[in-house]
Amino acid sequence: MSPAAGIFDPYAILRGWLAGAYVRPDGQEVRGRAWDDDTRYRYGLLLAAIDAPPGWHQDWFTYIGDLIWHFEPLHIQDWASRLTNLDGTPMAASSRGRAVSAVRSFYTHCTDDLGATRWNLPPRRALAGPTPPAQRETLTRFQTDALRTAADRYHGPHPERARLATYMTLAGLRPGQSIAVLLQHIQRDNAAGPTWRLPAKNNSTSAVTHLQPIPRPVVWALDDYLPVRTHKPPHSTETTGPLLLSRTGRGLDRVTFPRLLRDVATTHPDLTDIAPALLPDVVAHSPSPFADETGTDGEGK
Repeated sequence: MSPAAGIFDPYAILRGWLAGAYVRPDGQEVRGRAWDDDTRYRYGLLLAAIDAPPGWHQDWFTYIGDLIWHFEPLHIQDWASRLTNLDGTPMAASSRGRAVSAVRSFYTHCTDDLGATRWNLPPRRALAGPTPPAQRETLTRFQTDALRTAADRYHGPHPERARLATYMTLAGLRPGQSIAVLLQHIQRDNAAGPTWRLPAKNNSTSAVTHLQPIPRPVVWALDDYLPVRTHKPPHSTETTGPLLLSRTGRGLDRVTFPRLLRDVATTHPDLTDIAPALLPDVVAHSPSPFADETGTDGEGK
């Protein structure tokens, strides 16, 4: 069975595929996948303009015409690049990717289930182009100022630890970095002021950056926390081990850290809406309220 012979109707193949019932080359009737209504409509629209709204004539079958079984990957790339919305604006990258997936899925069905020629199509990314990353979520400067205020006024469990953890995040440290900071990597006797070696962003405790100045507000929070730091051998001592500790003397984990940050945020009336889902990464990538005080924006750590 070869579509090159021109004996197959792509529309009939598509209808049977989307209906979940088709006939294999050996005559066997097959009950295929059960499509949901949204996917069935979207694939029918993109591939063959089935139930297309007025003004939309950009389906793959119309575009490719007689080359339906003799196309090249460049044809798919060109088709995807031309796709527009009903108002004429270019289709978003993610939507183009879904359109290319529809074409690739159709020809995979023709290959695997109908015994058609193998097209060996490139991956979707190569045909549709890369999908740009979603815009990074951040807090406003007003919200980071509110979080700083909440940390200063926090009276929950271990308030000094909560304040320091919040300040470290506001200074731009990722949660994995904050958790992995070691007390022995903090130097307080430098002429230029306190410094620390921060864990690299791969979160490996064995990979640390060069000495960096500690933002002055973080130093204040550090001075309040160290006298009450709950060190307990063998996990930690007064001069060694993770900086941020649980009551057992172990370092904080990745579950406790965001929960601690959310507990702090919950106490501020301007943050109660976002507090339940607040992520440390979002805070770390937001404008730092310490920038004006330290001469740094808190990025790049």
